[in-house]
Amino acid sequence: MKRQAFIRFALSAAALCAAAGVQAQTTKLRFAHAGPESASQHLAALEFAKMVKERSKGTLEVSVYPGSQLGNDSTVIGAVRGGTIDIMMAGSGNFSGMAPKLDILDIPFLFRSPAHAYATVDGDVGQRLAKELEPHNLQQLAYWEVGFRSITTKNRAVNKPEDVKGLKIRTTPNPTHIQAWKLLGANPIPMPLGELYGALESGAVDAQEHPVDITYAAKFYEVQKHITMSRHAFTAMPVVMNKKKFDGLKPEQQQALLTAAQDAKLLQRQANQKNEAGILADLRKHGMAVIETFDPAPFRAVVAEPLRQAFVAKHGPELLSAVDAIK
Repeated sequence: MKRQAFIRFALSAAALCAAAGVQAQTTKLRFAHAGPESASQHLAALEFAKMVKERSKGTLEVSVYPGSQLGNDSTVIGAVRGGTIDIMMAGSGNFSGMAPKLDILDIPFLFRSPAHAYATVDGDVGQRLAKELEPHNLQQLAYWEVGFRSITTKNRAVNKPEDVKGLKIRTTPNPTHIQAWKLLGANPIPMPLGELYGALESGAVDAQEHPVDITYAAKFYEVQKHITMSRHAFTAMPVVMNKKKFDGLKPEQQQALLTAAQDAKLLQRQANQKNEAGILADLRKHGMAVIETFDPAPFRAVVAEPLRQAFVAKHGPELLSAVDAIK
């Protein structure tokens, strides 16, 4: 009897040890971002988490925290560098303070089309820019996208550069974004995404510029009346991880993260392109006037060349020439 009890105890202990061993082998990762839960970036992050768990055979588990739950972009970038958060994504302009060459991606009217933008970030130029982040303890997993930005306003539609003069417009903290709006005569106000709705509602800012899916997901249609499909700038969204944490993983775990990030990137791009027409229809239903006839030439004449020249003066012509040469 005692022998049977001992055997049962031994088997139970072995089972507990095995379970503990499996649990110990699971590395939990926190993925933070500022986007709303219904935005394509968050939906892609959820798919990324599923793929990572499957491809790592359960040894990696990603929890996603949207809507600036763990802090605004600049706070979370610092936390990922320091290792208290593992993964994050933000518009490329948020990284230009530590990696100034990333400013190239935010030059207005740089990209001829989505295909041109994707070929740039997915190719040699994108790889070279990603390397700029590594000395800052950031390992890039992929370029997702904020997308092509279009301007929304409350009191007047934007059809020509003169319509922008005097507007208090929310921007990212990126110097290129800020200078572009100054050249157009606007008053740019850098502000975290999480604070923007309240600022639009109170009148602290008059206007903002985001891709249509974020404008819709953040319900800016409740506090803005016009959207001009200006598509004046493409914003890439690097998905980055604490480099020390990444380097400490097994090769197959690193591969799971990298391939999942790339596949989620494609899903997000497809969703953005597929959903734009439907989102514009929904914005109209919510009372927004959608201005789809936009002539970029007068705007480009004011902002593009000065900002291109400023980039070349700081970093030389090579990167810009490489982007222009992409077919």
